[in-house]
Amino acid sequence: MKNGKHHYNYKKKGGGVTIKIKIVDSLMGTGKSTYFINYMKNNKNTKYIYITPFLSEIQRLLKEIPSFREPKHLGEGKLDNLHTLLINDYNIATTHALFKMSTEETIELINAGEYTLILDESMDVVDTFDITKDDYELLIQNKVIEVDEDKIVHWLDDNYEGKFNFFKKMCKNGTVIELKRTKEVSFLVWSFSIDAFKCFKEIYILTYLFDASMMKHYFEMMNVDYQKYAIQDYELIPFEQKQPYDKSNYKKLINIYQGKLNKIGDKRTALSLNWFKKNPNLRKKLKNNIYNYFQHQVKAKSNTIIWTTFKSMKHHLKGKGYTKSFLSCNARATNDYKDRYNLAYCCNRFLSPDYVKYFAMHNVEVDEDLYALSEMLQWIWRSRIREGKPINIYIPSKRQRDLLLWWLDNENI
Repeated sequence: MKNGKHHYNYKKKGGGVTIKIKIVDSLMGTGKSTYFINYMKNNKNTKYIYITPFLSEIQRLLKEIPSFREPKHLGEGKLDNLHTLLINDYNIATTHALFKMSTEETIELINAGEYTLILDESMDVVDTFDITKDDYELLIQNKVIEVDEDKIVHWLDDNYEGKFNFFKKMCKNGTVIELKRTKEVSFLVWSFSIDAFKCFKEIYILTYLFDASMMKHYFEMMNVDYQKYAIQDYELIPFEQKQPYDKSNYKKLINIYQGKLNKIGDKRTALSLNWFKKNPNLRKKLKNNIYNYFQHQVKAKSNTIIWTTFKSMKHHLKGKGYTKSFLSCNARATNDYKDRYNLAYCCNRFLSPDYVKYFAMHNVEVDEDLYALSEMLQWIWRSRIREGKPINIYIPSKRQRDLLLWWLDNENI
């Protein structure tokens, strides 16, 4: 965890982008959403856009504060309806997915309305995209695109219509970065430009382990300053003033398997994506281990199970009694598994080396262990642990298992 050292105020040449951003970084279950629903109730003269990955949270907010509206599929679709709500100055509750579809018109309407953004959970703000090297070089030669010294891809031909319209749209947002050129050219694509944040009067981001998020790296690269806060005893306080977390109850509730089925994951890189690709026989062994764990170690019925691995490796590990209980390892926007209590976390998470290299080029340091821990905790909290009920979990990767044990013992994280 880089010896526990994290830095929260980043400055590059020219100073930071002026946006009032408050990161509310608190442990799951500390009442972040409840605090801000009450905050909005008590500050009715401000207009709000509340964005959450959970449809249940939207319905909760609509019941609590009747002045809020949810964009609907009317006329041209949800984005068109969002624009109508913005024109009419409504408070709005919507999803991450719709916000990531924001256009220049959306941004201008938000800016004109002087809205405050409350973002529930840090968003997935980055993806990758590939095209063939031949197509890419043809676009450059024909002056359809150009690549600047920072590897940002700019679309030059506004009149272009063709098979690269999707690529054109991404490039026009100024969010497409060339990562590497091989037989295919790989790009890092941010979900939105910084203008999507600059249009708000004020921003609150409700999350946990913000330093592990892509959004944190994005803000750092864009030279965006922010302040960190925490929720404690249902009050908003500066982050540095928060008290240690009491995790004694989680230690009792989370039963981590310790036994011979863990032997397969002793190496630091075991169960990484590359490990799966290179070790077909070990994949078969892991499949047998998962079956053994569910059938013999915890005697689990299928409706009590959730398990995960990398989506591309799912078919190698699926087995009798648990196949249909798969939940993607990057799952966030679901409460559908809050009654499940027999878990198997069969992956070892690392950021793509291309991402790490790109961030390093911009003096942005990535903490891979904190990232792996954050992703695992998000997945585990899809289960009934979120209801304060006990769970069993098989984590064959020693690295991932040790991270969870470290987290349980560390009251300051």
